[in-house]
Amino acid sequence: MKINSLRMLALVASFITTMTASAEMVNDSLLADTAQWYNKTHELSEVTVKSSLPKIRTNADGMKVIIAGSELEKVGNSKDLLKRLPSIKKVDDDGVELFGRGAAEIYVNGRKVYDNSELDQIPSDQIVNVEIITNPGARYKATTKAVVKIKTKRPQGEGWGFRDELKGYYRAGMSVRNQLDVNYRHGGLDIGGWVIGESSNTRQHQNERVESYIGNKLLVQDITETDFKAKSRDLDFGLKTNYIFNENHSIGARYEYYRLPYSKADLLFPSKFTIDGEYLQESLSDVITREPSYRHNFNTYYSGKIANWQIDFNLDGVWFDHKQRGETSELISLPGQASRTDYIKTYTHNNSRLYAAKLVLEHPLFGGKVCLGTEYDDTRRTSVSENPKATDGDTKVDERIWAGFLEYKRMFFGKLSLNAGLRYENVQSEYYDFGKREMERDYDDWFPSIGLAMPIGKVQLGAHYGIDIARPSFNNLSEVIYYVNSYSYQTGNSKLKPTYTHNISLNASWKWLWVEAAYNKIVDDIQTESIRYSQDNELITLIHPNNLSTYHRYTFQAFASPTLFNVWHPTIGGVITGQDYETLTPDGSMQKMNNPVVTGIWNNMIILKKGWQFGVDFFFQSSGDYATYHLHKACLSIDAHVNKSLFNDKLNIGFKVQDITRSRVQPVTVFSERSVWVKNNNPVYCELKATYKFNVAADKYKGKGAGDQVKNRIK
Repeated sequence: MKINSLRMLALVASFITTMTASAEMVNDSLLADTAQWYNKTHELSEVTVKSSLPKIRTNADGMKVIIAGSELEKVGNSKDLLKRLPSIKKVDDDGVELFGRGAAEIYVNGRKVYDNSELDQIPSDQIVNVEIITNPGARYKATTKAVVKIKTKRPQGEGWGFRDELKGYYRAGMSVRNQLDVNYRHGGLDIGGWVIGESSNTRQHQNERVESYIGNKLLVQDITETDFKAKSRDLDFGLKTNYIFNENHSIGARYEYYRLPYSKADLLFPSKFTIDGEYLQESLSDVITREPSYRHNFNTYYSGKIANWQIDFNLDGVWFDHKQRGETSELISLPGQASRTDYIKTYTHNNSRLYAAKLVLEHPLFGGKVCLGTEYDDTRRTSVSENPKATDGDTKVDERIWAGFLEYKRMFFGKLSLNAGLRYENVQSEYYDFGKREMERDYDDWFPSIGLAMPIGKVQLGAHYGIDIARPSFNNLSEVIYYVNSYSYQTGNSKLKPTYTHNISLNASWKWLWVEAAYNKIVDDIQTESIRYSQDNELITLIHPNNLSTYHRYTFQAFASPTLFNVWHPTIGGVITGQDYETLTPDGSMQKMNNPVVTGIWNNMIILKKGWQFGVDFFFQSSGDYATYHLHKACLSIDAHVNKSLFNDKLNIGFKVQDITRSRVQPVTVFSERSVWVKNNNPVYCELKATYKFNVAADKYKGKGAGDQVKNRIK
């Protein structure tokens, strides 16, 4: 079993913009008189009207950026666009990550996006605006850290449309991916489907060092360099149908099937153990795993308006099956003894299913709008494992989550906007071990949230408060022990408590400039720690998740996104994150983890005539502390890209290179009873992509999805 690479969640986010247009209604007779008056006596010269509305605007929900009518329409697809926006740290097939808040849920026209490659399908010139919410309100699950909402233009054109994207990429191994989307539109009917096939080959190297004390003696495990190779072949296809009766009523359904028939990983790592510098043991482990899996995902929805009530209903079902067969060959060398080889075979089978429903109602009230709704998730996950070197497992988790929420929005004095909400969640879970109920949990939580926004001159100001929760994944709750090598084991922790985070943020925007200051109180944060396996086996390290004591985090960030010379679109930003945490070290002492981390980005996009785009992006991160992680040195990485559109934007060819200098490498130490030092040696990433589209418009599907957070936890 491969020890997970230690990654650091970076830091905060939030931004916005809204543009309003108003027109006075003119009666027919006045319009006719005016037309006659103009035709008889006046002839006006040509008039050009220019507007300078702000790009970024703060509101009570977060922030919004207007895309329609701006130069950002020309950057490519929605992924290319999001990378140009303030506070966005990362955009890739794994999702969108915000500074300070981590992973964000993505919505397109109110529908939850499950496959992030879908963002490649949305051209930037079809996007009206993008809203980023760093403190989601009561209508979102309490586990939601942030939300990115994309609103597109109304689809134009009817008949058949298709889009095909062929992508080849190299990350120390050649991979290829092809996606075909087909759509038929007529009147209110919209039927579509997609097929995605991918062959992936990747490779990665990593160095590790584990230190601990046995009495007064220092125990060291040096993993000089792991060699991790992975190959997979997967298939994803789906169907969707949508019917819009009129502007007030629409229904639809969506089905997706994902199959991973072949997935093989080979992890080779040599380890050397010493105690106070004296040679103890050497081993060479070769771990081969095969992990086939499949997933069914179904959603159906209704969106409509009856009288003054807006109604949105979603029903979801997810079925997920994952198997893992492992073969470990470990060559062990002891001083003064002949070498021996141990062979170990392991097997794990995880099966999950989820049913979820969500109902949201909106109605005008007292000059504002009230929103109320309910959600229900029912999840079952079983896990069976065989491990001759550790423990066998046969566990089952049954979990039911019911939530109700109330939210109110209103504008006061024509300037001050308010968004206040309250959410209640009840969680009931039962944990079974070999058919015997070992644990039962029942949580009742209230999650208040409030947001205020108002302009002062040309500056938009906002303030937000909210509470979110991070529940442990089902894998982290499993007590099954996995064998890594003779001196390393890995397991979960059934006693994990959820993490509660209290969030307060103040932000301001002016035209293309945005700043935010945020404070977080983090209670029972879940982080990986390394401890002794037992009192009788002090030489063996057990890696597992555990809750930290309460600590505080402080973040300040500023971003500028001007347009220069009508062709250059830079995004320049800086983020400073600090904390007041204190952690245990291997020698038994406590160490303060309060060195701030400074992050800087400078992204550049140059858009020329005849469909040419190119840019160079820079990313900087200093040394510092984050939770129990210490970053040892600063890093600076460089990415570059070039794109060319042909045949009236029907064909787009793009090439990009990430981390050209291979300098985005930061050694990290994770402190606990036993410290773990890790350095990843990431290869350069290169990608060549060709996309052809015909009569493609943005998806009309309005299903919003239910049970989104649980879908991620059952994997």
